[in-house]
Amino acid sequence: MFCSKCGADNAEGARFCAKCGAAIAAAAPAPVAAPPTTMRGTADVPSVTSPTGKTPWVAVVLSFFLAGLGQFYNNDWKKGALMLAGWVLGLMFTGGLLTIAVSIWSMVDGHQVASGKGKPW
Repeated sequence: MFCSKCGADNAEGARFCAKCGAAIAAAAPAPVAAPPTTMRGTADVPSVTSPTGKTPWVAVVLSFFLAGLGQFYNNDWKKGALMLAGWVLGLMFTGGLLTIAVSIWSMVDGHQVASGKGKPW
C-alpha cells in the first residue's frame, strides 16, 4: 500500500504511514450488488413456500371452499378423500354441523401439512 500523502510503500493492512504517520485510507470494500427490481422499482420477493414446496395458504383457501381440496393440493389423497366424504355425509345427515367441523379440520390440516409441520397419510 502506498501512502497518498508522501507516496511511501507500506505493509498491507497498515493504518498509518511508516514514513510520515498519515492515515492510510483502507481499500474500499467491493460494492454490494443491488437486489433485482421489478417495473415498479421494488425488489422481487419470492413467494413464501414451505419445505414441502407447497404454499400453506393455498391449501387453506382450497379447503375453505370444499373440504379435502387442500389435502389433494398437498398430494395427501387418502386424507383428502376421507375429508371430502365426511363433508358430504355431514351435509346430508347432520344438517351441516359435521360439515363445519370437517371443513375446519381440513383447513388446519392442509396448512400444517403444506408448511411441513404435519404429515400426510
